[in-house]
Amino acid sequence: MRTSIAALLRTFDDGRDRSEFYRGWRTGLSAGLTHPKILAEVTALGGTTRVIRDHLLEGTRAGRDIAALVRQRKELFEPFEIALLSMAEETGRLERVLGELADFHFRQYKLILKVKKWMSYPMFVSLVAVVLLPLPLVFRGMMTAYWVAAISGLVGWFTLGGLVLARLAQRYQQRPPFVRARFARTLSACIESGLPLGRSVVLAAEASGDASLARHVRRFGDRVLAQQPLTVTLAGAPTITPDFTGILIVAEETGDFAPLRRLAELYEDGFK
Repeated sequence: MRTSIAALLRTFDDGRDRSEFYRGWRTGLSAGLTHPKILAEVTALGGTTRVIRDHLLEGTRAGRDIAALVRQRKELFEPFEIALLSMAEETGRLERVLGELADFHFRQYKLILKVKKWMSYPMFVSLVAVVLLPLPLVFRGMMTAYWVAAISGLVGWFTLGGLVLARLAQRYQQRPPFVRARFARTLSACIESGLPLGRSVVLAAEASGDASLARHVRRFGDRVLAQQPLTVTLAGAPTITPDFTGILIVAEETGDFAPLRRLAELYEDGFK
C-alpha cells in the first residue's frame, strides 16, 4: 500500500495520464496505425498507466489481442474498463470505447483536483503542527530533543501521512453527489459502448465506490437485471435521488443515455 505523501499525489495524477493514454491511442487508431506503433509512441506517462502501456505494447507486439491482455492483468484496470476493452475490439467499437474512457478519466481527474484543493488545508495544518507542537522543548533549553521530535515528525508526515490523507480523500469522494456522478458516467459509457443492460448497471454500481449501492444492484441476479427496467432496479437504492430517477426514466424511454453524462457533470460541479 502506498503510504507516503508523494506516492499519494502521484496516484492522484493517474487519471490525467490514463485520459491522455486513451486519447492518444484513439487518435492513432483513427489514423490507421497498428496497436504496437501507437503504443510505442504514447509516452510521458507515469504510475499504473505506464505499466498498462508497457504491458499492452509487449503483448500486441507478440500478436495477442487486447481482450486477452486486459484479462491477463486485471489488477491494473477498473472492472468497467475490463468489460469495455474486452468487448470493444471484437465488436469494432474500440475507437469509440477509447474515447469514452478518455473522457471518463479526464472527468475523474478534475474531481481529484477538487479533492486535492479540499485537502490542502488539513495538509498545511498538520505539517505546521509537526513543527510547532514540540516547541515547548525549546523553551526548556532542550534543543536536541526538539530537533529529534520535529525531524521524526516530519519523516513520519512525509512517509506515513499518505494513509491519513488517502482516507480523507476517500471520504470526500464518497459524498453522495460524487457517488451518483461516477455511477451515471459509468452507466452511460457502458450502455453506449454496447454492453448488456444488466452488466452495465452492475459495473456502474461497482465503479460508484458505494458498497451499499453495489449490494442493492447485485441482489437481483444477472437474469433479472438483464430484463427489468433500470428504474425498477434502482428503486429504493442508496444515494439515488428523484432527479436521477427522472433523467433515467427519460433515458429508458428514448434510448438516449447521453444526458446521464451531463447529470454527472452537474453533480461534480456542486449540484446536490
